[in-house]
Amino acid sequence: MLANLIFINVIAALGLNVITGFTGQISIGHGAFLGVGAYTSAYLVSVLGVPFFAAIVIAGLFTALVGSFFGVPSVRLKGLYLAIATLAAQFILEFVFRSWTSVTGGSNGMSAGSASAFGHELSGDTAFYWILLPIAALSLLFVRNLARTATGRALMAVRDHDLAAEIMGINLFRSKLIAFAIGSFLAGVAGALWGQYVGYVTPEQFTLGLSI
Repeated sequence: MLANLIFINVIAALGLNVITGFTGQISIGHGAFLGVGAYTSAYLVSVLGVPFFAAIVIAGLFTALVGSFFGVPSVRLKGLYLAIATLAAQFILEFVFRSWTSVTGGSNGMSAGSASAFGHELSGDTAFYWILLPIAALSLLFVRNLARTATGRALMAVRDHDLAAEIMGINLFRSKLIAFAIGSFLAGVAGALWGQYVGYVTPEQFTLGLSI
């Protein structure tokens, strides 16, 4: 069980590393982004009957969209002001988790459904271990290779000195939005995996404490 939790948190931390480590943008709403992924996956699997792996990818993409929306202020805001903006995202999403009862189940939460892969139901720590390990490894490989690409170098240039990066022709809006999209996608995947692993999703799992 401990290894499985480590794998899930590694994926989430990699997402935060793209936002904060690569691009230098402070995000205090990362825990809520995990919640978006968890609830999306739970709804897709338990209500719509979407397959496990498809639900994880869709949850990641939807969370990337949500993260990009809240990442728009990052173009104009820095430091403490950006932290406050992402803190607002945390509280807004927590409010949605508790209030949109027809989808999230409100404070009572919702079942994540029964996860299955390759025709076999995933139950028990060992079964999830062999699913989480390769996903965490692929996420690590992706982020490591991202640093070597032109996009990754652009993100780090924005982190080091955004004005100099802009003078060199780097689009700050595009770069910061890409960082939030990638970071939120990984957070969504981690949240979806968490929801399927635990089996039940509640708002209390994705509070400000988790973000910090």
